[in-house]
Amino acid sequence: MRVLWIILAAIFAANVAHADVSPPRPVAPDHGGTAVVVTGPVEVVFDWSEDNCYVAQIPDLPVRAFRDGDDQVNLILSHTAAHRMRGPDFGSLVLDCAPVSGSRKLPDPESYADQEWIAAVYSEDGQTVHALIHNEFQGNWKSHEVCATRDYFKCWMNSITYARSDDGGATYVALDPPDHLVASLPDRYHPDEGIYGLFSPSNIIKRDGYYYAYLKAQTYPLELQHVCLMRTQALDDPKSWRFWDGRAFEGVFVDPYRDDPNVVERTPNCAPIALPQIAEMYEGITWNTHLGKFVLVGTSSDPTQEPNLFGFYYAFSDDLITWSHRQPLLHARLPWRSDGSQTNYAYPTLIDHQSPSRNFETTGATGYLYLTRNNAGHGSLDRDLLRFPVEFRQPNRGEACEAPPNCRYIAHSIGGRHARTHLPTRPHRHVVGHGPDPPLGP
Repeated sequence: MRVLWIILAAIFAANVAHADVSPPRPVAPDHGGTAVVVTGPVEVVFDWSEDNCYVAQIPDLPVRAFRDGDDQVNLILSHTAAHRMRGPDFGSLVLDCAPVSGSRKLPDPESYADQEWIAAVYSEDGQTVHALIHNEFQGNWKSHEVCATRDYFKCWMNSITYARSDDGGATYVALDPPDHLVASLPDRYHPDEGIYGLFSPSNIIKRDGYYYAYLKAQTYPLELQHVCLMRTQALDDPKSWRFWDGRAFEGVFVDPYRDDPNVVERTPNCAPIALPQIAEMYEGITWNTHLGKFVLVGTSSDPTQEPNLFGFYYAFSDDLITWSHRQPLLHARLPWRSDGSQTNYAYPTLIDHQSPSRNFETTGATGYLYLTRNNAGHGSLDRDLLRFPVEFRQPNRGEACEAPPNCRYIAHSIGGRHARTHLPTRPHRHVVGHGPDPPLGP
């Protein structure tokens, strides 16, 4: 144990000194049409080096927000143990060191309950909060028979499950397996054969009596990736979600361990949504009242454009199925385009602090792009939560960039690790219940 603490202390010291020499660059639209534009410098919402409750307490998926029954904003920072920041508004959030959820770490893939992240939440009344869970079966932590290579990326099967809070988001409890299963590929776990499954759903958005969520599919055995869309009328029924099959929401998810093998064999994967237009963007979806359109943000690039910028993009839709061609919002170094120690960025989502929706599923004329900064590489635990102010522009507002790429970037000073905008009401250390570190790993 002493050796572990010495190692962690050394990692912490090295990470604190790290600064990003190539920070994100906002991209100006090169057209006069509908657009999303960064309008100001970055703000630091959670600084791991100052604010963490323990070393593994990090923002490891897009953050999600809702207002509870006491009209308090809950902002969820999710990892295998999730925590919430809570307060009357986004300018005075306090990090609670009591985890709201954990991971069951069951040893078998058919339980669909190993390493569990809260990926999406939705509440109608602020008391009962429904959650979609990103569940990773990590075979590399199991026996030799389960993962001979001990390689995380070769022994990873993913699924979506359900949990619920009945106390306004203070604690989330999952149903017992297999009743909690929402969505899985029609394939069982295959040791040492790569990454596949259904991953980290977007936030949930309600429209015309249905609740919708996007998710990423990575198929077996080819590991092809695309975005799917599913919906339900009953958030409390994990079996009620149906996926878009290319014509209608008639696709039924199956459990390859328990359902009739003949049915499983005939079950297709969920159909890709607008693959040429949005590629693999799925992280955040809102209805924009200013534009009268859905706005999707996600991680992408665009090889049809020169230069091909990697980073965070946006797209527009009238029906959640058909999307405009994605446009760059923030040019940023992504985890898979950096070496082991370079600062990189992940997990974008949009939140309008003034949204009248309890679940912040709408945006107006302005909002914020939230994202995670990995200060010392994606394998590091030193991760900060950032936000950029953005504006949603209707056609022909402002001047379009006329000569890309030379004028594609907005002249904002983004700054490095310690360039931060402190909120007036933010205390120096906004945590409660700070306690000892839990053990790392399963």
